[in-house]
Amino acid sequence: MVARFNDSFDVTWHDPEDATSIWAIDRIHFASPLTPLGEDFYALVVGVSWATRTAFANGYLFMKDFAPPPTPAEVVELGAQRIWAEKYLPIVREICAGVRSPDYDAISTPDLVAALPDVFQRVAEAFRYPTVIASNFMMPAILLADFCDRALGEDGPVLASTLLQGFANETSAAGAGLGELATMASQHAGLARALRNGDFQGLEAHEGGPAFLDRFRAYLDVYGWRADEWCMFHLPTWAEDPSTALQLVARYMSDPAHSPEAAHERAVRLRIEAEETIASRLAPEKREEFGRLLDAALAHVPISEERALWQLIAIGSARVPLLALGRKLVEAGVIEAADDVFYLRLAELQTLAANAAPMQDTVEERKADLARYERLEPPDSIGAPFVLSDRPGPSQLIHRYFFGNVRKASTEGVISGQAASQGTVTARACVVHSLDEAQRLQSGEILVCRTTAPPWTPLFAVAAGVVTETGGILSHSAICAREYAIPCVVGTQVATSRIPDGAMITVDGTKGTVAIVSA
Repeated sequence: MVARFNDSFDVTWHDPEDATSIWAIDRIHFASPLTPLGEDFYALVVGVSWATRTAFANGYLFMKDFAPPPTPAEVVELGAQRIWAEKYLPIVREICAGVRSPDYDAISTPDLVAALPDVFQRVAEAFRYPTVIASNFMMPAILLADFCDRALGEDGPVLASTLLQGFANETSAAGAGLGELATMASQHAGLARALRNGDFQGLEAHEGGPAFLDRFRAYLDVYGWRADEWCMFHLPTWAEDPSTALQLVARYMSDPAHSPEAAHERAVRLRIEAEETIASRLAPEKREEFGRLLDAALAHVPISEERALWQLIAIGSARVPLLALGRKLVEAGVIEAADDVFYLRLAELQTLAANAAPMQDTVEERKADLARYERLEPPDSIGAPFVLSDRPGPSQLIHRYFFGNVRKASTEGVISGQAASQGTVTARACVVHSLDEAQRLQSGEILVCRTTAPPWTPLFAVAAGVVTETGGILSHSAICAREYAIPCVVGTQVATSRIPDGAMITVDGTKGTVAIVSA
């Protein structure tokens, strides 16, 4: 069923019943559309995590009156940090390991397909645990940003969020791990040369190679199973294809000035400067309240980044049985490559388990559809327009500071978004749509993309600045930009379509603007 929404977005509903909800549904701010199997997967994941029904238009995920799920009583009682560390994280670890560990290749196709709903259910549970603590750990940081907005003015929120950076967290740890590998490899000329040349086969033959690979495999055991993005269910993880991680190691060797260690030093320096700025501008009668809010918010970044890490590991873990099924379907002549399984639906897989039939033509049609959907600019809502002031107070704050649903007028030469990380830089734009494509990013260029996720983090050490289409000042992109102390503007909505690849642009991460200097 197709319905015209506006001149740029013809809504194609997979399920005709979704059209009955057209009058008021909000888009979940995944940066890209989902594959058909991704829709089936996320319908369950979102249903379990938020206890609500989803709708998909052109692959984009919508949900009725998007809002955080209710916070369980035990989270309120013990606090997000304690309940996550003591109870929820061990459960999530066990689920992810349990999903990846079976020998799926030894299971028959019918039995493997029959097991998929249970796999999806377990992964959805793993995704749910970080979701239900979100409001509890997020709200103190949101209240701090809102307080500084009112007390200090327009730059108050970005100053406040800068105070939360420069501490140990999974974002910095992931980058530091690759930096340590770069340092290790640089001590052996042959190994370093092979990495710089992209000669990743036979690294063990070089002096220092076996020890380097042991350390690298240990790194992948921790970070390798993350999905590239929350919506990129169909793309390989680093555990499956480690070339992206090895390329980043090589880039760190070639440009030590842009190493994670140097970035951390900048982040600490900016945090100290922000503390001094706030102290000089904050009225004396507001300092006590500010101190309480800051103390409550300091745990935000560590929990937020660990939450994101494990949600992406859960998604990446679900690929293991699906790729095993894909290999079986290749052998049966149903599809041409194991990854093509992500372009089929769960119901189709259940039919194919009993009666294999060629599906590659269908797969190719759906790949073309996905490529077309990726070029669209989806609205924030379908039906009733999204009006921030109409939402309940807590929902307004989350939409403003996490999702970035605050519209500012842009002009022909200046794109407006939200200030996310202080500073100004003028450099060449590198417009990318996936992590694999982001390897084009050269040191000193500005990364322009729809959004980022934890596996993108090491690129922030290379970039001179970041511009995204989605997210607010507490989104992952903003957190990472502050962690690497580079200017960042988020929530522009139109960056990848308005900014030409290779154009010279000026990113003002204090004012929240992006000026196109020359195309």
